[in-house]
Amino acid sequence: MDFDRPLSVVTPTLDGDVLAALARADMEFTGRQLARQVGRGSTAGVRRAADRLVAQGIVSRTAAGTSHLYRLNQRHIAAAWIEGLASLREQLIDRLRGSVAGWEQPARAAVLFGSVARGRATAGSDLDVLVIRRSGCDPDAETWRSQLLDLQRSATAWTGNDTRVIEYGEDELAAGSTEPLLEEALSDGIELHGSRRELRRLMRGRTS
Repeated sequence: MDFDRPLSVVTPTLDGDVLAALARADMEFTGRQLARQVGRGSTAGVRRAADRLVAQGIVSRTAAGTSHLYRLNQRHIAAAWIEGLASLREQLIDRLRGSVAGWEQPARAAVLFGSVARGRATAGSDLDVLVIRRSGCDPDAETWRSQLLDLQRSATAWTGNDTRVIEYGEDELAAGSTEPLLEEALSDGIELHGSRRELRRLMRGRTS
C-alpha cells in the first residue's frame, strides 16, 4: 500500500490524490492551494481533477471572486468511504496497537518506525516494527514467537507491505547493540505499546 497516496488502493489517478487532500483537511482550498496540498501534478491538472469530482458531487465548488473554492462534500453518501481511505495509515496504527495490547506475553515496548511512521511509505516500502522483550521472557517460548509471527503476518495482510518485526530484549539494550536502529525508532517512531520514554530510559542504562 502506498501510504503517501492512500486512495491509490482504488484509483492511481490524480483524482484520488485530490480526494485524499480534501478528506484530510476540513476546509476550502483554491485550486492553487489544493495543488500545494496534493503535492504532485500541475495546478491546472489538479483543478481539472477537482472539477471532475465536482461533477460527481463528492466535491463542492463555490465562487470566490475570480477563483473557485473546493471542499469535500461531507453530505455525499461516498464521503465516509473517502475519509476512511484517506486515513488508512491511522487505521493501521490502531490495528497494530490493538494487536500488541492483546498479547498473552506482554512486550516491554513496541514502536512503528521507518518510512511508514514518517508517512512517506510507498507500495514497495517495508513496514518496520521494533519490539522490546521484557527481561525474563524466553525469546524461544512458543507463545512469544507465535505473537511476533502473527503480528508480522497480520500487518502484511492488512497492507500488502512486507513487515519486519525486529526484536530485542531489555538485556540486549543494556549490552549496547543496534544503536542506529534504536535512535531511528526514538526519533521518528510511533508508540504502539509502552513508550519511547521507556526506550530512552533503557538506553540511558546501556550507556551509563
